[in-house]
Amino acid sequence: MKPAAVAASLAILVGSAAQTGVGRADTPPSIWEIAKDPPERDRWTLHVRVERLMQPAPDADVVGEVSGATRSLRLESARALLEQADAAHSPDVRLQFDMGIVDYELGAAQARQDLFERAVDILVRALQRAPDHPAATEAMERLVYCSVKLNRPEDELAAWHRYLPRLTDDRARAVGLMNMGEAEMRLGRVDDALGTFREVLRLVATLPNSMATYVLTEWDLAVALDRSGDARGATEEASRVLGMGIFGVGMPMPVPGSRALRGTLILRSPGVFFVPAWEVEWYFALAAAADARDASEASEAAESWGEAELHWRKYVAESGASSEKDPWLSIARVRLAHAQAERLAAEQRARETRRVQSPVRPTNARPGLVR
Repeated sequence: MKPAAVAASLAILVGSAAQTGVGRADTPPSIWEIAKDPPERDRWTLHVRVERLMQPAPDADVVGEVSGATRSLRLESARALLEQADAAHSPDVRLQFDMGIVDYELGAAQARQDLFERAVDILVRALQRAPDHPAATEAMERLVYCSVKLNRPEDELAAWHRYLPRLTDDRARAVGLMNMGEAEMRLGRVDDALGTFREVLRLVATLPNSMATYVLTEWDLAVALDRSGDARGATEEASRVLGMGIFGVGMPMPVPGSRALRGTLILRSPGVFFVPAWEVEWYFALAAAADARDASEASEAAESWGEAELHWRKYVAESGASSEKDPWLSIARVRLAHAQAERLAAEQRARETRRVQSPVRPTNARPGLVR
C-alpha cells in the first residue's frame, strides 16, 4: 500500500524520501577546488537553489503541507534551472541526481509518464557514475517508484533488491519490504510474497507508530493467501483485519456504512495507490466476502456477497480488457462465479426466512372471525 503500488499491486505503494530517513550529506567545494575548477562555484550554487525549491514553500501551513499547484510551480522552476545548465550531462554528478529526482517529483505531481521515463534514464547514468555518492540511496528510491509508476514489476523488484540493503531505519525498511512483496505478487511469485509479508508483520510488531504499515500488510497477506489457493484463510485474515477498527490515515473516526466499507478506508488513504488500478477491487471483494461470512442474517449475507460480486466483476472486466498479462485473472473469474452463487443462495435463504416469519393467510379467512 503500494503505499503499490509504488503502487500495489496494492501496488499498494506507501513511502517517500521523507519516510526513509535518508538524506544527502552535501559538502560545498573548498576554495582550492574552486580555484582548480571555477565553474564548480556556480554548479554548487545551482544545487543549493534546487534543494531549496524542493523543500515546502515558505507559506506552507503549520503541518508543512503545500498545495499541489504550488509544489508543481516550485518543481518546474527547479527543472528550468537544471535544464538551462544541462544538468543531465553535467560533470557534477550532484546535478545529475538533482535532475533525475526533480523529474520524478514533477512526474508524480503532474502524472506524467514521460518524466518518469526521463528520470530513469538520468538516474541510472548517475548511479553508474557514482554508486556510493551520498545522493545514491535517494536516487535508488526514486528508481523504485519510477518502475512502479511505469508498471515495470521486474525492474521494480530488481531496484528493491538494490535499495533495501542501504536502509538502516526499520520503519522505512518495513514499508519497502511491503511494497517489494506486492511486486513479487504482481509477477506471480505468491510464495515469495507470502514470506515477505510475514517478515514485514514480524518486523513492524516490534516498532512503535507502525499500525498503518501493519494493517496494509495484513491486507496484502489476505490477498496473497487468496491467490495461493487458500480462500478460507484469506477470508479469515480479512475478517480479522476488519475487526481491528483501523480506518484510514488521517481518518481515525468511524464513518457510516458497512463494516467492509469502514475497514477498507485505509486502502483509500492519501499516499496509497494501486498498480494496476483495478488491483484494489480484489481487496474490496475480500472485505465484502469476509462481511458476508460473518453476517448473522441471510439478507445481510446476500447484500455483502452482492458487493463482493460487483468488485470481482469490475476486476475481471478491467483486467480482461487490458493488454497486460495478469497471472491472477483466472482465479478472479473463479471468485466471481463463487460470489454470484453465494449471493443467489443467500437471497433464497432470505426469502425462505421471510415466508416463515410472515405466513400467508388462507384466502377464506376473515379478520376477527374465530373458527
